[in-house]
Amino acid sequence: MRNYSNIQRQKGRLAEHINELITKTVYNMSQTFKLLKGEILFDEDKIIIKDDAKKQKWFWSLLLFFNTIYVGRTFVKSYQNGDQFDFWYGLILGLSGILLLVLFLLSSVRSIIPLKEVKSMKLKQRFSNKFLVIKLKNYRQRRVMDIYNTDALEQYIKTNLAVK
Repeated sequence: MRNYSNIQRQKGRLAEHINELITKTVYNMSQTFKLLKGEILFDEDKIIIKDDAKKQKWFWSLLLFFNTIYVGRTFVKSYQNGDQFDFWYGLILGLSGILLLVLFLLSSVRSIIPLKEVKSMKLKQRFSNKFLVIKLKNYRQRRVMDIYNTDALEQYIKTNLAVK
């Protein structure tokens, strides 16, 4: 009797485990898209991005910081010399550099983004560069650059994700 009830319990557990695996296999909406240097994986409840966004962000932030210092120095020199062209040139470039630096510092480089934090997703193209912009609910953006198959990604976003 004991062996029979243990076997029945084990069969029940095995059946539950098989049903769970089938459910995960059939209803799993994970999809991977290749990037130039990495990949983006859409899982059931999160987006996993493997790329070099941290390096890019800090490189461009450092470059913009030094550019702003250089333009600020040029601005101060032109103010002291009375050169109007360099004054306005330095003022415009300095303010635009500061604005771009703030925008870069406010961007996100998170590699795991839960879908409940995503406000919208759009594929954009500037010149020949195609990229995915993920707007988060905390008013930050995550940009994914250099996507190989943007048509398949766009179709996947439209059909499988409720986020617009």
